[in-house]
Amino acid sequence: MAPASLSESAKTQSPSSYLYTTLASSHLGETSAIVISSLIAFGRSTPKSISSNTDLSLKQVKTALVSLVQLKCVLYWREGKEVYYTFDERGMHRLLYSGDIVIHIRSVYGNDSAQIIQNVLENGSINVKEYLSSFSEDQKYETTSKLLKLYNDGWLSRLQPHDYYPLEDVWDMLFQETLKNTPRTATTSEIKRLAEAKARTKIKLNEYLAKGTDPKDVFLVEAGMQKFHPQVTVSFNLSRYEKHLRSRALVGLVNSRFGLLTSKVYEACCSLIEQNSPDLHLPHLQISGLINDPEEERSYISSIENGLIDSKRTVFNIRDIPRALSSNIDLRNSILTQNFLKPGKRVNINGTVSVSKKVKLEDGTPQPASAEADEDLDDDSDDFVTDNADAKSISLISEHIRLLTSSSIPMLSEITPGSYTIPYMQLSKHVKQHNLNTLVKTTLGVNALRVLRCIQQMKLVDEKAISNSVLLKEKTVKNELYKLINMNLVEIQEVPRSADRAAVKTFFLFRHKPISAYRFLSDALMYDMAEILTNIARFKSDNKILLEKCDREDVKGHEEELLLESELKTLRQLQQRELLNLGRLHRVMWLQIVFGVL
Repeated sequence: MAPASLSESAKTQSPSSYLYTTLASSHLGETSAIVISSLIAFGRSTPKSISSNTDLSLKQVKTALVSLVQLKCVLYWREGKEVYYTFDERGMHRLLYSGDIVIHIRSVYGNDSAQIIQNVLENGSINVKEYLSSFSEDQKYETTSKLLKLYNDGWLSRLQPHDYYPLEDVWDMLFQETLKNTPRTATTSEIKRLAEAKARTKIKLNEYLAKGTDPKDVFLVEAGMQKFHPQVTVSFNLSRYEKHLRSRALVGLVNSRFGLLTSKVYEACCSLIEQNSPDLHLPHLQISGLINDPEEERSYISSIENGLIDSKRTVFNIRDIPRALSSNIDLRNSILTQNFLKPGKRVNINGTVSVSKKVKLEDGTPQPASAEADEDLDDDSDDFVTDNADAKSISLISEHIRLLTSSSIPMLSEITPGSYTIPYMQLSKHVKQHNLNTLVKTTLGVNALRVLRCIQQMKLVDEKAISNSVLLKEKTVKNELYKLINMNLVEIQEVPRSADRAAVKTFFLFRHKPISAYRFLSDALMYDMAEILTNIARFKSDNKILLEKCDREDVKGHEEELLLESELKTLRQLQQRELLNLGRLHRVMWLQIVFGVL
């Protein structure tokens, strides 16, 4: 029997399928990629059905499923004697972002903590007791403290059995239990009964997901030291990294609008409440059919955010910002306001400029100009107080905060005097819109951006109105509309003027739908990422013999002595090509995160 290979349909059925199967093929092998392709195409399946849908044997399928479940790329659910498997894209996100995750942890916590995170990502999870047993007694204390720090900061979470279960199956199980315990009565309609069961199940689901995360279930205290329970197993918390990505996107928006130093102040604000900020993927929104109304969805997200504000978990004080600022930040002379500038001419209360009068001294000689200036400066010293002595003074920080709160897009909201929060829900759409406008400007040109902004502002508009608004020729507007329509950023609506819908009497209106535009961009960027990964795999395959030769133990470290000049040249070209492609991959991946994840 010939070995199974990944079918062309894995690439063509959807951009996400193309990306995830390519990623799985490079990290986990072709068998795992085939299993993932089948689960994406056919949905919830048993091992037997996966085997029948592919050319894999049942043993190969089960072997691949073990590693995929371990990495949480596939979730399972048991019903009677059957076990059903479901693909989970968040497991693939852990593989996709793994390099960036390790780099970020290394920059914040150091090499040892980065090594812990890398081990967790490679194995899916680690048992704390077994992991510490591989260290000497001297190293155990340091490693335990680093594990505790990562756990308390939210980067690690306790592994629970329900982490391997599909959320929809968990919901269905809890809902059926609640419905059984909700009796039918003559005075209660079936609709009301279902609504009551649904409301109770939501509470049960939250309790079910929070089970086992209480500190007393995770930690114990021995000799005054906090330690993990021996049976605790930890895994990487992807939601925590997504919060970091959101903060990074918000800081980028502030940087483009206010400049570098204000963005550094805002970055410090984000770091103070990042861990407690709302999750990007809320459980109720991941269950299909639970929340269908957009208004109900906004209300649910808003209630989560307002609850965190009411409990002060996402509120920070301005006096906390200096300790969160980087040590190399100097805010002196960064604010140009009345309090931080050398005054010019004095202005009277009525708004007129006061004219300096010439004063004669007792001996009849005029007063020197320098003396007059010194007196004026002394008089003005109370009006113009400078606070440039401290590089991170509260007065300087408060001026930056005032910029952030009073702009057309408020990046901060003041709760009480001196206390602020970040309106994540409101800022989410502004981040995407800013990146979309930047993308249109750099790829399609300034005129295309003007036309797009006009359509965004006027909602539904015809070609002539666009031309009059943006002050461009009709021909130019037509060309820009053609580009935007090709990119699926603008939609066309046909408006017939006659009952027979005659083409001569028909005119067209244009509109921009942000959600569909972001979805299209996300899919296009996922396809580009898959193409880059395929390109890397292809040129590695073309030079497979040379790369296998370089991987031999007797060749490692002695390449210049044992390889031919032509082989060394090819090896350098391969390394440069891979670096260029990886750079492209990370740039495209960041845009996909903005439009598809945030």
